[in-house]
Amino acid sequence: MRKAISVVLPVFIVAAALLFFILDPAKHIIFPRCVFYSLSGYYCPGCGSQRAIHNLLHLNIAGVVKNNVLFLPAAVIIIYHYVHPVMNRRLGLRLPNILYMKYTPWVILGVVTAFWILRNLSCFSFLSPTDYI
Repeated sequence: MRKAISVVLPVFIVAAALLFFILDPAKHIIFPRCVFYSLSGYYCPGCGSQRAIHNLLHLNIAGVVKNNVLFLPAAVIIIYHYVHPVMNRRLGLRLPNILYMKYTPWVILGVVTAFWILRNLSCFSFLSPTDYI
């Protein structure tokens, strides 16, 4: 099973990346819309992420930030999660992983919650995703 996942998962990721590279989620109906936004009319913390992926694959960093300002920090945290243990092994270090410290989940939850609330206030409309359908 583990071997199958190690083959299927990279193929799935590459296929999804190709789909997001070729098709713009803002212009094609095959991409799902946010259920939270559809039901409430408010943006969730993930709104704009599909367009942010499309922009990132086209190296349009300004477009990524305009669609979801938390997307880049989240991507960095995910990359850090996988790179940290590899670097510790390769360099023979024993540096602690900051993602597993006591207050890290609470800090992340606080940032995401604040972002969720602020992006729905009219005075922070610059945090709202652009080109939302």
